[in-house]
Amino acid sequence: MFSELKYYKEEMRKIFGAKYSLSAIIGESQAISEVKEMVKIVAPLNNPVLIYGETGTGKELFAHAIHQESSRREGPFIRVNCAGIPDNLLESELFGYEEGAFTGARKGGKPGKFELANNGSILLDEVSELSWMAQAKLLRALQENEIERVGSTEIIPVNVRVISATNVPLNELVTQGKFRKDLFFRLNAFNLKIPPLSERIEDIPLLCQHFIDNYNRENGGKVEHLNDEALKLLADYHWPGNIRELNIVIERACTDARKGIITVDNLLRFSNESTRRKTEEYSGFDIKEAKREAEKATIIRALKASNGNRTRAAQLLGISRSSLYNKMEQLNMEII
Repeated sequence: MFSELKYYKEEMRKIFGAKYSLSAIIGESQAISEVKEMVKIVAPLNNPVLIYGETGTGKELFAHAIHQESSRREGPFIRVNCAGIPDNLLESELFGYEEGAFTGARKGGKPGKFELANNGSILLDEVSELSWMAQAKLLRALQENEIERVGSTEIIPVNVRVISATNVPLNELVTQGKFRKDLFFRLNAFNLKIPPLSERIEDIPLLCQHFIDNYNRENGGKVEHLNDEALKLLADYHWPGNIRELNIVIERACTDARKGIITVDNLLRFSNESTRRKTEEYSGFDIKEAKREAEKATIIRALKASNGNRTRAAQLLGISRSSLYNKMEQLNMEII
């Protein structure tokens, strides 16, 4: 009986458990080391954590690590993409529903994400995308530590640690009246700011080797490393897509090289000039302004590639449509 229970727990952990520990986060720079230390401090607590970082910085990895470093590590780790659920379905997804609650409801009902995360952690990714109504219902669940399924009057107590992630500063949305102040303070008990790759350039060699090793393991490749010229090219680039973009660039270079040492030619073969220093139009020395210009150029390329379709452009950039509009507004770009 004990062995069966152990097996069941192991299988559930594979399905709902966190996949990445703190050791899986690659980097030794001061910027990333400070965030890792913060994880060690906040992880053992039960308070909510708000993770902020640009698209592609690895926010979900840090959420996994927080769960793994906590006393809840044996419990479930449930991930919810708030931008990927239609607003009219969000309540039933988060809190579940009873049989007959609405047309098409599953026979016997369905538990929500908070029930599934009981005694564990839940990651609310892109939490900035929650509607005002959904924010109110989430706030109640967090305040009372209980939920109510759609179509039910039964109160279900839950013990869940909430980890939120966003690429849009919630305090700015609060100022704009787009996010509830009371929910912001509830989610922001502790916060982690993940540095962009442009602020941890010294980690690029370690990250590249990690991606090369992954490529070799998954594809049977025999790539060794990058030469100095190739590494310098990567260090000079502004990386608007952060680590996610670096991963893609290295995978393409490995595919081109197949074995041996990666050169600049391997990096640029499939790049569409995305890693060429010549694409950086800004010629000054203000790093913030350079970053703004790089972001503008990336958004313009995405809009051109999608023939002006904002939804498609947002998908190409790996962000939600509303996040794209917010970013364009911040950059003073024309929004039609």
